[in-house]
Amino acid sequence: MPLRLVTGPANSGKAGVLLDAYRSRLHEEPILVVPSFEAVEHTQRELADGGAVFGASVVRFKWLFKEIADRAGHRSKVASDLQRKLIAERAVASLELSALARSAQRPGFVEAAVRLVGELERSMVEPSRFTRALRDWAGDGPRRTYADEVAALYAAYLRRLAEAGLADEDLFAWRALDALRRDARAWGTTPVFFYGFDDFTPLELDAMETLSRVAGAEVMVSLPYERGRVAYKAVARVFEELSALSPEPPQELPAVDEHYAAKSRDALHHLERSLFVDKVRRRKPGEAVRLLAAGGQRAEVELVASEVLALLRSGTEPGDVAVVYRDPAAYASLVGQVFDAYGIPFALSRELPFGHTSVGRGLLALLRCALLDGSEADLLAYLRTPGKLENQALADRLEAEVRQDGAETAERARELWELRRWPLEEIDALRAAAKDGPGRLLRELRFQLERLFSAPYVRQARLLDGAEREDARAFEAAASALEQLRGFAGDLDAAHLHDTLAGLGVWLGERAQPDRVLVARPEHVRA
Repeated sequence: MPLRLVTGPANSGKAGVLLDAYRSRLHEEPILVVPSFEAVEHTQRELADGGAVFGASVVRFKWLFKEIADRAGHRSKVASDLQRKLIAERAVASLELSALARSAQRPGFVEAAVRLVGELERSMVEPSRFTRALRDWAGDGPRRTYADEVAALYAAYLRRLAEAGLADEDLFAWRALDALRRDARAWGTTPVFFYGFDDFTPLELDAMETLSRVAGAEVMVSLPYERGRVAYKAVARVFEELSALSPEPPQELPAVDEHYAAKSRDALHHLERSLFVDKVRRRKPGEAVRLLAAGGQRAEVELVASEVLALLRSGTEPGDVAVVYRDPAAYASLVGQVFDAYGIPFALSRELPFGHTSVGRGLLALLRCALLDGSEADLLAYLRTPGKLENQALADRLEAEVRQDGAETAERARELWELRRWPLEEIDALRAAAKDGPGRLLRELRFQLERLFSAPYVRQARLLDGAEREDARAFEAAASALEQLRGFAGDLDAAHLHDTLAGLGVWLGERAQPDRVLVARPEHVRA
């Protein structure tokens, strides 16, 4: 069936047209694809408010590709982000580099390689095609070696991925579409709707084409776009590609102002219509648009918090308020302090390295004490892990003894500790496990991780809240990572294992909820 495209500027009613069409097909259990987790939850609530509870399926592209794979019979184990990084490290190490040799020694090289591979896979570029393109670009000049090594890196990564019996997320999606093209009837007649996007990758566009043209499914897409508007210049390419997939002209909705609140309508509609336009007649914004200026980050957050608090006190629901930062992580600590002080419930998700969490600091300090050149500060950091000592004064006394003794190593600090207190047998347990091999070391680290995490809650049957839930997420992320590392244990020494765990990302905070003010990036508030 043909693809149907609905376009229009902001607040033109695109969502209403698409969601009405979606609701009319609920008996067919249609799939609605949205950009993010926040959009999934918001859209589910919106549909439920309209009575669409049963038969409504709201997902991201990741789930859609998994559904395509299941129906087309494509089976493949998907590599985690950590496994992708380790495979990329293997690929880099397997190559004899010259032009890239110095770059490959830099800490961010592997992450950059993973991002490059992801872009190539999302653009559905095979290694042979990539190699030809780079050689055409380089010619026989001085760039040829560089081009060959970049191309070899992509090929080596895919080869190592296959040797591990894995496919990364983008490659999995690519192969799932290939499988559906081989068996188009496997999809059935399930309609698919795409809502909330302003851009698509080549892989996502290919999914729309495969579903509509090959599998014969009804596909409907809403896209913010208006012909001739400079504000939508970046979307023009996607509009043309989607238009080419549909034999029917797109449904182009006109600009209307009826979706704005009455008091803000004139100002916000004028702002939307004149965005990026030169020589526009000014209008008085009233209370709809205001500029706040503050002297420093904390003052800025406090000013925003006072505005949010005024809204909440006037009856606005927390879930109807959004605070948008270009990089919320840079403000996370201040937002937490100020919003908590003001009594504002908020949702802010951010990623923190495992080594910056309390459980992570303790586990990594223990690993350094046992197998690396741990310092006296490492032993103190381990002993101060929450729950390790019932009496924190013991660690303070050890610190005083260390300073008096002039101890600089973890080994000497341990001797001072054990002179008057109990032995730290966990250090010896890690050393013994390392001698038995990487696999045994990973199991022992998993045991020590669980011991450190659970120590503050032993025999409490405690419901975790606040920072305690963040510890639980750090534990879960590290435990999962240690399990994933078992397949790569032969390549890991203690230092590599330490650095891998230290940089492991842990997602903290709360996702968007109706009873919390959302603090997020611009792209996460589109719903």
